[in-house]
Amino acid sequence: MIQIKNEYIANFKVSVILPTGYDPHKHYRTIYLQDGGNAAKQALNYIDHLIISEQIEPVIIIGVHPNNREEDYTPWQAAALQENQSSSGGKAAEYLHLLVNEIKPFIDKHYATNPSAEYTAIGGCSFGGLVSIFASYYYPEIFHHYIILSASFWYEDVLNFLQGKEITHQGKTFKKPNIDRSMHKMYLYVGELEGIHRDSVQKHMVEYTKQAVHAIKQEGFSDANLLFETTAEGTHDVYFFSPYFIRSLFWLYGN
Repeated sequence: MIQIKNEYIANFKVSVILPTGYDPHKHYRTIYLQDGGNAAKQALNYIDHLIISEQIEPVIIIGVHPNNREEDYTPWQAAALQENQSSSGGKAAEYLHLLVNEIKPFIDKHYATNPSAEYTAIGGCSFGGLVSIFASYYYPEIFHHYIILSASFWYEDVLNFLQGKEITHQGKTFKKPNIDRSMHKMYLYVGELEGIHRDSVQKHMVEYTKQAVHAIKQEGFSDANLLFETTAEGTHDVYFFSPYFIRSLFWLYGN
């Protein structure tokens, strides 16, 4: 039976989801998921079945709960989508620093992980997918696998960043680094109906995602190491995130 243990690390609540048959003497693959691991938690019984029936490798899922997701998961401040809201965001670098330097070492010390990059994934949905993309630029030596579900590629200047343009926010310049992608694997998903009823820049969700995937593919991913999937009926909802999270597990860790 899957176990869930809650830890408090670096001022973040962290849900540690251990697979059935967890053995503290083994070394498991680990997936760091944003938003407390919501995409996985919606499907734990099925994930349990897939592990028990040996359809996927056993994995430890680390669900990190945000303190303020619009702050923690965005790379720089951006104008608010609504006129009556103030600009916010921009603390992704600080959050990822804590994740890599405090949360991950604690997990590796207290649980049976294989801490090496080829056994470590990061992922998330929406803003959680956005910050996971930036983890691939800031810490490519820590994470080699990425699960990017309906990432907020509409966020101001993110598409320009991914396309290699130099951008400036709050007096700081950002430029996409050159990353050796030969050892990386990335799964991306978006639903074709995402943003369809929005009036803001979010209405470009699908178009911007496809442009982002094209830009990311140019970084050196092989056809075997990057998979982009979509569905005609998909809206921006965990109802779709969870089954495509399962598909990512099959692609990355299927037997």
